[in-house]
Amino acid sequence: MSLLNFDPKSERIQQAHKRLRDAYNRVPGHVVPVVDPGLRAPGKTYPEKEALADPEKMLVNAVSWANGLASSDQDWPPFINTYCGVVMVAEAFGCKIVFDDFGTAWTEPVSSNIEAVDRIRPMRPDQTPLIRCLNTWVDFAQRRLGTELPIWTMDVQSPFSVAAHIIEPMELLMACISDPERVHKLCRMITDFSITMMREHIAQMEHPAFPGRNFPSISDRIGICIADDTPLVMLSPEMYREFAMPYNAEVGAAFGGIHIHSCGDYRINLENLIITPGVRSIQLHAGVGEFRLPETPAEDCAFNRARQKVTYLVDTNDISRGQDYKGRGRDHYRDYVLPRLKTANLTGCILQSCGPGNGLADHQAAIDWTREQVKT
Repeated sequence: MSLLNFDPKSERIQQAHKRLRDAYNRVPGHVVPVVDPGLRAPGKTYPEKEALADPEKMLVNAVSWANGLASSDQDWPPFINTYCGVVMVAEAFGCKIVFDDFGTAWTEPVSSNIEAVDRIRPMRPDQTPLIRCLNTWVDFAQRRLGTELPIWTMDVQSPFSVAAHIIEPMELLMACISDPERVHKLCRMITDFSITMMREHIAQMEHPAFPGRNFPSISDRIGICIADDTPLVMLSPEMYREFAMPYNAEVGAAFGGIHIHSCGDYRINLENLIITPGVRSIQLHAGVGEFRLPETPAEDCAFNRARQKVTYLVDTNDISRGQDYKGRGRDHYRDYVLPRLKTANLTGCILQSCGPGNGLADHQAAIDWTREQVKT
């Protein structure tokens, strides 16, 4: 008997795929997909550390998430999860993996001296413990769950973000001025490794989903997701163009495009994202406490230019809502997010629902309310 309690070919799930496909392709007049990635089916979920050590526990997590996503009328199609993309490339370069009290993986830098770059060399992907674990899991999942349900392709940290794992971040940032050749040397090695690893990862899967982690995904090969947190927030626009943009563009060229995930307020470098070759979509935590949206679509700003060129996934969290909307998700959407989005063409928009609470009984009620607000 299948562990999955839904039909991946159901009309509703196929409709979600179509809505996302239209949004990623920026089809004029498309239905705005409304998604909720946080849905789970009832049942025990294991911490990441436990799941990484036991494919059966990882299976429980993956099945729970897939069943949860399929349990409501929304536009985030269910998938098989892959886990832990943040630390995998850094581990290959010698970073020690540590787990916090919640069982989530983090890294310790290899060195606080940029000169260590001359000695650092990556392991082969098949020699790296967490990448081997990922490969084992993909094979296990395909045997146990079949290949009808897509596997969420892993994201990779952008090359400069990985560099900030390997070399202590303050030292790396200072080296952009004092020793740029070594910074470029490290980013070059990381870029080459990341492309090799992702090619092997995608080739292993019979049914990969793109762009992958952090984005609602479809079976079309529309490029991959990269997490670009550190450079987008920490580098000046000039430094971003030198130390981040060319390497991100190279990753995009290898996979038919890139979709940029970043936490934080990265408006300082949004203009650079627009001109980065291969960028197909961006994700932002929109709100008064994080990535502030412009008052009107006529405002002369990077976001209004970006929304005319790329797809944009607008989501929120407790931080982005800020103190003004603490505990008031629906008010945040009604009074802040939607008025700033709806007064312009919504081509390319993917919208996370406002979430339950604040007068909405559950996730489905929040999805329905958000969808109706977009229509009206």
